Amino acid sequence: MADDLTMKAVLLRDVDDLELVDLPVTEPGVSDVVVQVKACGLCATDVNMWLGTNTEGSFPFIPGHEWSGEIVEVGRDVDEFSIGDRVVGEVAIACNACANCNDGMPAETCTNARFYGFAPETPGCMAEYHTTPASRLLKIPDNVSNEAAALLEPVWVGYASIWVFGGGVRPDDSVVILGCGPIGLLAMLSAKAVGATVIAADPQPYRRQQAISLGADVAIDPSTGGLEDEVMQHTGGRGASLVLECSGSDSARSAAVDIVANKGRIVLVGINAKQNVTLDLNKVIEKGIAIVGSQGDSFYFARTLTFLSRQLVDFTQVISHRFSLDQVTDAFKLGARRGESMKIMLIP
Repeated sequence: MADDLTMKAVLLRDVDDLELVDLPVTEPGVSDVVVQVKACGLCATDVNMWLGTNTEGSFPFIPGHEWSGEIVEVGRDVDEFSIGDRVVGEVAIACNACANCNDGMPAETCTNARFYGFAPETPGCMAEYHTTPASRLLKIPDNVSNEAAALLEPVWVGYASIWVFGGGVRPDDSVVILGCGPIGLLAMLSAKAVGATVIAADPQPYRRQQAISLGADVAIDPSTGGLEDEVMQHTGGRGASLVLECSGSDSARSAAVDIVANKGRIVLVGINAKQNVTLDLNKVIEKGIAIVGSQGDSFYFARTLTFLSRQLVDFTQVISHRFSLDQVTDAFKLGARRGESMKIMLIP
């Protein structure tokens, strides 16, 4: 079937070189499936590769690592999936042979990992169809919509930052989210699902407004210089028990040690260009702060899908714009204008 199909696909040829092209649908191997893409989220990483403000991606390639779809063809050795199954896919695939893999570390730490949506040989899902190994797929529960499933990867990033690297949250916790882009807002919703108090901080008025509309208890403009005072005011002078730094900005990373409570936790989630940020290490020592970086943990990918299926919160609230593939350039341009959108979704 696939050899009779062509598809529209977004091709990122180089920095500032994005094009909608017609391509043949790749014939599946014996262990592959062909998926008709139903929804694909636009990530800040995609936008930054287009802008040239990061070093990820190997041109040319089809971007798109936040997606959901329906299987339309299966390879002859695929037993666990059938035509009509709705699926999502993990981004990183491990080699299962390197030292990290042999030590049982997650796929994203594999020294030979393949990342789908970042290279010609591992295309993403900004396309009508996607041919992929069945081994990286998960079935979508019936009560999870295609758009909610397409949010699984960014929800997982926030979920892992809280429950894996952040040690979890309780209803009595005070959580500060620094940076209210999609990852920050999704992490906020995960924290609110268990009743924690959440203080959101972002210099963009639009993002602060969205944080409040999605349930943040307080939204602070950190650019006024009063972030620490306001956090202390709203936490009874103790500071945040958990700080999630989701912006990647120098000032937010530095401020995290000022606003965190004694014995508090800081999880660094936001990525930016290589930087050397000045931190008050005396405060880290005196307060007994735990600081950890979070890039997700594939062990929790399926668990995050289960979390989605519990429907404790509607994560699709973060979707602010929807575009067709024909409008992909407009979608990228909107994503590049910080503070004018939340999650942008492409609907092939």
